[in-house]
Amino acid sequence: MMRTLVNVNPLNEFRAMDEVLERLFTHPARPVSNVGGLPVDIIERDNKLVIRAAVPGVAPEAIDISVENNVLTIRGESKDETSTESDKVYRREVSYGLFARSIRLPENMDLNAIDAEFKHGFVTITIPRIVEEAPQPIKIPIRNGESTN
Repeated sequence: MMRTLVNVNPLNEFRAMDEVLERLFTHPARPVSNVGGLPVDIIERDNKLVIRAAVPGVAPEAIDISVENNVLTIRGESKDETSTESDKVYRREVSYGLFARSIRLPENMDLNAIDAEFKHGFVTITIPRIVEEAPQPIKIPIRNGESTN
């Protein structure tokens, strides 16, 4: 029979259980911060980078999009406008509060031509790539070096 030594601190287990019960019964309607949890899709289509972020329940005016040092940042705040202090809340799964997401962009993007559109709870940001012209070959004529003497 093999014995394994496990270091268990019962006090830590009780603290963890107490935190779970406190959240469940004392503050069931407490807003949850969603900083960094903004879901995005990033694809390339027709030589453009397309970033689509899900922002359900957020007004377009509450969203801030900026680019600094080649990093695109989407920020905003989702506010709970449906419940009041007198409401008895049984379950709260939708998170409210501040959200933000930063995405490093490739170097060859035209940052002066960024477009953002809000539709059906999604903000879609389109950034065209800078198209570099393919080098054109230069035809060099060959002179005849023979003399006519």
